[in-house]
Amino acid sequence: MSEPEQTQGGGGGEGVAPASAPSEEQPTFVVVKIETFEPISADAETEQPEGTEKEASADKPVENNQTETKAGNTDDVIDNNAPAIKIEGDWQQREKELLEKINELEKVKSDTAESGLRLELKVKEEEIDLLKARVKNLETELQAALAKPGGKNQDIINSIKLQHEELLSKARGMIFDKTKLVKNQELQIEALTTQVASLKDINQITKDLLEIRNSEVKAMEDRFQAMEARYKAEKERYDLVLKRAQTSTTINDDLKKEYETQLAIFKELREKYEQRVKALVAENERLKAPTQGGSST
Repeated sequence: MSEPEQTQGGGGGEGVAPASAPSEEQPTFVVVKIETFEPISADAETEQPEGTEKEASADKPVENNQTETKAGNTDDVIDNNAPAIKIEGDWQQREKELLEKINELEKVKSDTAESGLRLELKVKEEEIDLLKARVKNLETELQAALAKPGGKNQDIINSIKLQHEELLSKARGMIFDKTKLVKNQELQIEALTTQVASLKDINQITKDLLEIRNSEVKAMEDRFQAMEARYKAEKERYDLVLKRAQTSTTINDDLKKEYETQLAIFKELREKYEQRVKALVAENERLKAPTQGGSST
């Protein structure tokens, strides 16, 4: 820069650059007002690069400084600044609209990670559009300055170029940081998605193992019920056999008693039969005795 008194406003204030020394015959002066805007965002404040913070802190003491070279006709200055005021008004209107959009987007952020990332990305896109609009505004001012004749606008052009470069460097840094942040968050989302898929697989495997265990338990219950049914059937059969044995014992006792009764009757009949036989033999011998005596005589 050829002029040491040039003032820069890259971080949120005003920058006024004096024109080169005019000729003595026609003294003129040019006042250029350049406004820049830093988007108010929690993410932008926390994640802004260190170089940007240093530049912003270095620019704060000179926010309201204006250097004017006054020597001549005031009507020429007003005529020269009329397009700049119109451009500035359009820029402020567009800036206000973009700020309203950013505030609306920041208000409707949801708590979920994915929707939050999408909204944050949209906010950053709006900030990038805002920076692009600022760059376009500076380019318009640069073209307006280039359209003016004479070398008196060289300092203004250099100031606009410097601010343009600062804005570009800030935009590049912001885009790089936000791209890196989005990439890291995408990697985190991918890792979480993989983890969720793994947990789902583990859950499915656990369900399969539980189903296998339940089928084994069901089979064991069926076997136990079958064994219990067999035990009941065997117990019933044993009780039936025991009853039959008791019945057989009772019948055997009855038969034994009947046999003893019949045996006693048979013995009694035998004794009577023997007595009868003895009586008949005695009677027979008695009858034979007279017959033998008569035959012998």
